[in-house]
Amino acid sequence: MAATLTDSTRCFDALKLREFISEGSLDFEQWTSLISDVEKIYPDDMEKICLTYENFLSNFPLCFGYWRKYAAHMARLSTADKVLEVFEKAVLAATYSVGMWVDYCSFSMSAFEDPSDVRR
Repeated sequence: MAATLTDSTRCFDALKLREFISEGSLDFEQWTSLISDVEKIYPDDMEKICLTYENFLSNFPLCFGYWRKYAAHMARLSTADKVLEVFEKAVLAATYSVGMWVDYCSFSMSAFEDPSDVRR
């Protein structure tokens, strides 16, 4: 049975997070619960947020709403280059998501002044 993070958020740490991820669960509800818990407990911990989103999105790559949330976290916690990395992974994973492409292009136009950077 997969570890649930809501059992005891006081004991929730990197080890429990890694344990949950290593179980390789494909239960969408467990993953979304994990994401919610990590966002609530560690809103500014880029390592835990990245670990959670990277693993979730490797299992559920077409969930463009979660790609958007991940990019928003990176925009808040990191550099424009890291946000760009997330968007580039997102458009590769969800190639036919018009919304993802719009977000990617909008971010690029706002983040880069040089049109050649936007077009790359």
